[in-house]
Amino acid sequence: MCKTNHPKPKILVNASTCVVGGGVQVAIGFITYLHQHFDEIGWEVKVVASPKVFTQCRELARKPGWDLQEITPTPAAFFSGRKSRVAIHKIIKDWRPLLCFTVFGPSYLWLNIPEICGFADPMVTNPNPYALRNHPLAKKLATHFRTWVKIIAVRRVSRFWVETKAARLGLARRLDVDSRRIEVVPNAVNTQFAPLNSTPPAGRIRFLHLSAFYYHKNHAFLIPVAQALQRLYPDLDFEFIVTLPSAESPWKELMQLAKDAGIADRFRTLGYLTVKDCPAAYAEAHVVFHPSLLEVFSATYLEAFVSRRPVVATDLDFAHEVCGDAALYFNPSSPEGAASALFRAAMDQPLRNDLINKGVIRLAAFPKANDKNRLLVSIIMEGLPSDAR
Repeated sequence: MCKTNHPKPKILVNASTCVVGGGVQVAIGFITYLHQHFDEIGWEVKVVASPKVFTQCRELARKPGWDLQEITPTPAAFFSGRKSRVAIHKIIKDWRPLLCFTVFGPSYLWLNIPEICGFADPMVTNPNPYALRNHPLAKKLATHFRTWVKIIAVRRVSRFWVETKAARLGLARRLDVDSRRIEVVPNAVNTQFAPLNSTPPAGRIRFLHLSAFYYHKNHAFLIPVAQALQRLYPDLDFEFIVTLPSAESPWKELMQLAKDAGIADRFRTLGYLTVKDCPAAYAEAHVVFHPSLLEVFSATYLEAFVSRRPVVATDLDFAHEVCGDAALYFNPSSPEGAASALFRAAMDQPLRNDLINKGVIRLAAFPKANDKNRLLVSIIMEGLPSDAR
């Protein structure tokens, strides 16, 4: 790709701000792709990665011109992150890359080289009236403050990439920039995600809510939904499966709510899952439940489609843009509506088959993981000086 009679372009890949959730998966997939196609692409690459990204990429073989470094804590941390920001600035000063590709920002680095930044904060791009429903007052104020800071922090970015058209329009509007500076690269199923394509196990019906903890992921909503399921369908034997680390407060708080409601036996956690762990979680589930109140694009939808599991999602624009007719939707304010949709998706076999088939068709509208990564490489190429491409 790059001209052999020129020095190899030096590219800094910044995955230090990818610390949880889908951002980690995207970063791992992109870094793995760069490593696999390293000679073909023709760059020198230095990757700075958060601990979760570094752990899943550290086994990539060392190559001349390839370097992977762990950065902790995240540069996004206001006070403790200063050490990491200084470390990355030193790398840039000493190594002199032509460009920084931040997988998802803001990077909070205020760089003196061009930066291309992925952006996926829906509070900036596409907030909605439900977004802060679960937030305590202090968290609401903090979220508004962080949103304001992020808007300031990304204004100097050269170009952006986002995962949906709605996010592109929203980001252009919030930053008051030309939308031509923003590329749309839809999400894809990670190459490390190998679906098992097995039928769900017999017995208890399992509803999977696969997500890291954020208030907008709506874990607390599972409590009234479980209560509605018990009330509306008393003969249904079910449980909700989540992916919250058992030693951390979100799981403990959810379990306390469940105990107070007398439904603790309806909940189980698998803990934190790597990309390679996720297929088994889908295989164990009968229905994928995604009650999120705010998204740009969740890979959970696509992973459910490729795993051949029906999806039940909030009746909000971001879910419709991705899922189309391949999901059952419920009013975010109605636990009874969610319970009804879950019951139908689990127990109505013709409906299950229809949703699964539509999910497979819907999946074909999105790029394969390597296609997505090729698009990201192309965006970086276009950001380089012409004599370095």
